[in-house]
Amino acid sequence: MIELLHINEYVYLKDVDIYFSEGLNVITGETGTGKSLLLDIIGAFLDYGSIRSDVFSADIVVNIPRNFPAEEITSGQHILSVERKSKKSFYKIDGRLVAKDTVQKIFSEIVTIHKQNSHIKLLEKDFILDFLDNIANNEEILREYKKLYSQYQNVLKVISTMNENELQERIDELREKINEVESAKLDLLEEEELEKNYKKALNIQTLLQNYTNASQQLEEIEHALRKIYSLIEDKYHEILDKTIEGLAELENSISKELLKLDEINIEDIENRLWVYRKLRRKYGPSTEDVLNNLQNWKEEVREKENLLSILKNADEEKKILEKQLRQIASQISEKRRSAANFILESITKHLRDLNMNTRIEFSFSHKELSLDGIDNVELVGSTLSTGPLYPLRKIASGGELSRIMLAIELSTASTPTLVYDEIDTGVGGVTAVRLAEKLENLSKKHQIIVVTHLPQIALKADKHFALRREGDSGYVIELDEKGRSEEIKRMFGGEQIIEIISENN
Repeated sequence: MIELLHINEYVYLKDVDIYFSEGLNVITGETGTGKSLLLDIIGAFLDYGSIRSDVFSADIVVNIPRNFPAEEITSGQHILSVERKSKKSFYKIDGRLVAKDTVQKIFSEIVTIHKQNSHIKLLEKDFILDFLDNIANNEEILREYKKLYSQYQNVLKVISTMNENELQERIDELREKINEVESAKLDLLEEEELEKNYKKALNIQTLLQNYTNASQQLEEIEHALRKIYSLIEDKYHEILDKTIEGLAELENSISKELLKLDEINIEDIENRLWVYRKLRRKYGPSTEDVLNNLQNWKEEVREKENLLSILKNADEEKKILEKQLRQIASQISEKRRSAANFILESITKHLRDLNMNTRIEFSFSHKELSLDGIDNVELVGSTLSTGPLYPLRKIASGGELSRIMLAIELSTASTPTLVYDEIDTGVGGVTAVRLAEKLENLSKKHQIIVVTHLPQIALKADKHFALRREGDSGYVIELDEKGRSEEIKRMFGGEQIIEIISENN
């Protein structure tokens, strides 16, 4: 259950504490005081509804009925917090920052919110399907169905958008490019070396002449140095030896360079570089780009060959998937029909209790395979005891739709805490009394929090809260017996009526 709601800041509500109890908790107030602001904050923990401010902060103390090992949450009392600043929301559990999904997962097992005007959902076919699927526990079988349906759609897409000849032509084109590039055996290091040798080859004559002249001059210098031996003392001979050795080493290096230059064949270099330049022009602009494209082509070939294989077997695959989908869709449909029969009796009973004798049924019709199966389902009904049934969207008033939605919600109460935001819209008179009795009975098994304008409901409250507003400030008070009497008198509009009702209760 929800034990405490603390609003640090939201619109004109600041530092507000509401201590809820078990049973029926009623929130009332004058029109315009913003009673639904309180439920906005509760809804923020479910990411449900609309927050009306970019800045808000609130804490809620809840008693969690079971452990959540993955979230490291044990059963018992915990504090959930939400804060929003600069359009960004932050969530905490017991002061520890957590993901929004974590808070919503835990809170959704405790609290269900039924918003004002939720009866509009009855006009949406998707809502009816979801409603029946929840009752039928179709989650797992629907997951299996949707997975197959996704495969089925992919096969249909292949059949409708792919052409076997075009795919084969593209594969052949890519293979031709791959063979052309692979046969060239491109290598970035080789290309760099070729460019370097080509520059050398262009200057080969000059280099040969320079190296030849240098070699001749080194021979002359060495000859001259050897003549010096006879002209100097022996102690200088060692220095002269080293000089001659250095010259010999230099001459040897120049000779090796001359041999290398002799080995360079500029025609071979040009032919090899032409291969690189041709492929760069076609698939470049750089050799690195060519090699990257080569990998991309190989990947595309694998993809296209896979598609081609699928396409060749697509018709057979389509038939297999269609058969599997129809079998599962039939199972889903059967479970929906059983769920409809099961829940309809309860809904009808609640409608009678709410002073509404409308006949209603879930009308099933067949449709082609789709993401949610093969069912079109619509609520149909009639206010007459006999005769045809018509779609509720065509015959029911807003008040009637509201009561039907209320009957559905009362039939499917599941979480420990149920929060109702002015679901009594369009309800009055005897129906209001019946609704109050139903909420009272429901509160024996669930914690009920309801925002209402009906005094009939307020009279049944285990705890009664009133929202007050003075200028730009709002506050919530927990009413004692005297305060309740004054508030209910205000809601009825007369002290005499209060006395009559009190006597009857």
